[in-house]
Amino acid sequence: MNTPHAIPRVLGLLVLFVVLIAKTAFAADGRMALIDAEKPMGGWTFDNGQEFPGAVGNLELQPGSSPPTLVLHGDFSGGGNYVQAAKSLPDISIDSIAFDIKVPAGIGKVTTRLIDGTGQCHQLDIRLNDKGGWQRYTFPVARYFASLEAGSPMDIVSRYEKWSGANDGRWHQPLKLFVILAGKETLREGSIAIRDVTVIPTPPKTEVAATIRLDEFGESGTGNWEYNNGDEFKGATGGLKVIETSDQNRALQLAADFSGGGRYVGVRQRLNSSAVKTTKMIRLKLKGENVSQYSLRLVDETGQCHQRGGLKVSSDGQWHTVELDPTEIAGGEHWAGANDGQWHGALTLIELMLSTASSDGGPMKLEIADIQADVIVEAQESAASWSDDFEASGSVWIPQGGVSLAEAGKGGKAMHLHRTLDDLQTPTIATSPWFPVRRGQHIIRYRTKSALHSPDNSFHVAVTLELADASGHAVDTIPLGITFGDSDWSEKDATVAVSEETTMARLRVELKKTYGEFYIDDITMSRLEVQPLEQTVKDIRIATAAVGNLFLPNDPLAFQFTVNTAKPLSPADQWIRCSVRDYRGDDVLSLSESKLTRSSGGNAYTTSVTLPAEKLNVGQFYELHVAVPQGLGADAAEFCGFAILPEAAAKQFEPEKIPFTIRNWDSRIGDYFLLADRLGIRMMGVWGGWSNEPPYRPHLPGLEVCEKLGAKWVTGTPASEVERNGFAKVSEESLRRGMTNFLKAYADRGLAMIAQGNEPHGTGQKVLDNVKAYKAIYESVKAFDPNIEVIGTSVEPNEEYFQAGYQEYLDSYDFHVYEHYTSVRKVMRQYRELMKKYDAVKPIHSTELGLNSQGQTRLAVAIELIKKCTVFFAEGGKTVSWFTIQYPDPKGRARGQFGDSHCVFDCKFNNYNPRLDAIAYYNMINALTDKRFVREDQREDGSQVFVFQNDAGETLVVAWNDTKETEITIGVPVEAEVETIRIDGQRGQIAVQDGTARVGVAEEPVMLLYRNASAQE
Repeated sequence: MNTPHAIPRVLGLLVLFVVLIAKTAFAADGRMALIDAEKPMGGWTFDNGQEFPGAVGNLELQPGSSPPTLVLHGDFSGGGNYVQAAKSLPDISIDSIAFDIKVPAGIGKVTTRLIDGTGQCHQLDIRLNDKGGWQRYTFPVARYFASLEAGSPMDIVSRYEKWSGANDGRWHQPLKLFVILAGKETLREGSIAIRDVTVIPTPPKTEVAATIRLDEFGESGTGNWEYNNGDEFKGATGGLKVIETSDQNRALQLAADFSGGGRYVGVRQRLNSSAVKTTKMIRLKLKGENVSQYSLRLVDETGQCHQRGGLKVSSDGQWHTVELDPTEIAGGEHWAGANDGQWHGALTLIELMLSTASSDGGPMKLEIADIQADVIVEAQESAASWSDDFEASGSVWIPQGGVSLAEAGKGGKAMHLHRTLDDLQTPTIATSPWFPVRRGQHIIRYRTKSALHSPDNSFHVAVTLELADASGHAVDTIPLGITFGDSDWSEKDATVAVSEETTMARLRVELKKTYGEFYIDDITMSRLEVQPLEQTVKDIRIATAAVGNLFLPNDPLAFQFTVNTAKPLSPADQWIRCSVRDYRGDDVLSLSESKLTRSSGGNAYTTSVTLPAEKLNVGQFYELHVAVPQGLGADAAEFCGFAILPEAAAKQFEPEKIPFTIRNWDSRIGDYFLLADRLGIRMMGVWGGWSNEPPYRPHLPGLEVCEKLGAKWVTGTPASEVERNGFAKVSEESLRRGMTNFLKAYADRGLAMIAQGNEPHGTGQKVLDNVKAYKAIYESVKAFDPNIEVIGTSVEPNEEYFQAGYQEYLDSYDFHVYEHYTSVRKVMRQYRELMKKYDAVKPIHSTELGLNSQGQTRLAVAIELIKKCTVFFAEGGKTVSWFTIQYPDPKGRARGQFGDSHCVFDCKFNNYNPRLDAIAYYNMINALTDKRFVREDQREDGSQVFVFQNDAGETLVVAWNDTKETEITIGVPVEAEVETIRIDGQRGQIAVQDGTARVGVAEEPVMLLYRNASAQE
């Protein structure tokens, strides 16, 4: 398997104020459903893949289905390759597309085509889980193609092809056509179904004016400014440096001397213009010494260079403010780019120059300070910071006078303000709850309907926004709009600037002078976030002293944060906000902001936070989410998992009593052993071996760690080298003598088992060579100690290996499964058939059960982990290993990629922290411990119940239902105390009535623990 890949990081920060210019046509939540129940085939079209003749089929809108469901039928008995369902779209700039799809079990992908604005066809095989039935999938179109362009594609697509149009593999908005294709394998049951197909547009963008600084010099040097000695004309001398000004600020100083020749020197800066639509004005301050004039070069976004000379500057020793309008600089000398003398869009280079014409002679200096540019940029609406549609019961406004919730003829409730002429002197006001806001530009949207007495517009309803600071003191009151007279439902919006000291806001709606009725609904307030021009926060690193962020119950929940930046944070941004969420993403704990402290001599900021342990549950999985503001740009965000877990119960048992092993991407890494031990794994996979040349010296990295942890170990062997490359580097003698040397050196230091190989491929002679290697290993082990267990190579039930006699050279079998959990029992039963046929019945291990987790939620992984382990033991398996624990990610680029997705610990920056599936793994191991399978109950309603018990009567029940949520009864001893463990480790108690416990089950497995004193369960 491959190591993780990187994903692109966002750029940095755009600073200062923003003013509204224009807006797009889409609402912030403007999702579009693509199946129209009122149209034939839901407004879609069918095609039978005519370039491959022979396929027949049709597309039908399932009658009476809710939500509307399309069924795609196909028959390839007469030939053909695929059938398809397609939907044309209006011009929509797309962020993602989501759909429900129902395919047969065993189908792990769906083929789609997306036609972009250039007519380019992007064909993608999108990964699905393969368990069959309905599943929801969201394909992040914009994010996927951004990662593809950056050279680190997200591993959620198993195959990608493109043709036609731009044919460049890039996404060009808008989406013109969406297609779902199905071939013979996908349609093996005759049809597939889709429903709830939804396009999520890119969030609305607004053109805004902003001011960016061009004089951030950093700790040393001249920042992004460069000195140009004009060396095409030899002889000039000069230089560039940063100086302190009399007002304690910093400035650039350009020096020049042409006494030895040359014509000019300059100071220039190249700018990233990708986020800027237009540069409107450049502002700076100049102070000259023996300088009367200077020259200027500006390069626009086409690459056209505009040059003006003779710009006057005084040498009176005073600072002078200068404003440079690019449209006025254009029109003089120009070359390259558009080469038309007109200014185009964004500034990409600015250069100020001193020349032989700048002075009558002698050395000269030009000081430049307070450099900034007024630009037009695009701001994108973030998710609503506050909203109210008055449908939820939690909508609590403060009413005064005639204020109520009422049906408003638009299919839901609205806030209703009303008064009569007789009540004209009664104040009628509705005030929202306070809600948090951040500095920057915000857009407020709402809808209104009115029937008001309004002789003129002073008889109106006023909607205002009240702003306050953290102490509750008023900061500002901003009018958003007025409504007067009679009007049907109409949409309103207003853009407001929230100042730095503001931390909360509320809306106030008031009838002024007027009477009648007024409705307001669908209120949202969203921050306008500007795409940063350069990266500010490079990364946020979260660390703790706890192994894998798994705190012991009495540990302080202390987290240390390091924020690495490309340049200093502004004082207003030197804060970090924290919140704790559960596995569903719901906030369970919000914390006050923590001040960041800048480390000396660098752009790193640190702080620490200790969470209140008394407000969190022992055993439950949580995520700590943090955010650092970046001016008007989106917050820099990071998260990590954590839990408060007792020491693993499995540590109280001898290693061989706990039926779990583990192997890793690299089983030599120290952290791997510590993390596995913290989960309760007592038998560790190691990379033992020996040199292939005499004297066949053995090695066993990790041995000392295993001994320190009191764990035993399972080693692989160089037979795996034969599986990969044959006997090119390995001989039968090296296998036999090396194995013997290895056992002499290490067998008495915690050896649990020997696993011969790993996932061999090939047939014929390849199989025979592999078996020859297994024989050499096995006979050497048995000659040394007949009691050492040798596990066969991990291979599917393959009769060719039995025919070659490999079953004679193993004590137990091994297999790997990454498909649906039902495949585990299928493989084990196939093995038993071969064992019976060849009279070689022996135990079965699985040194790797797992899931192709990339693109899957951690909830899906956790569910599969518990189900796979449960059915493995129910089918009679001996030991199991879930793949895997961790893989180092020191650069923080691997999260979500192929290799990283297999790990139950998040490995970013090697600050290992648990994912939801790590907690599920911990609970599976430590709830099972030494219990053995007793029975299972496959119930008519689809519920599956598995019972495990040890000699002391301690009992574990694992139950789920793949198709629905339901309640089941389980017989337990009358006196039993029944504890439940949910998927996230949350624990509870169930009351027992007359020897029966009732528990809700669904797709997420639930565990029950109790003791049966009579051990008769």
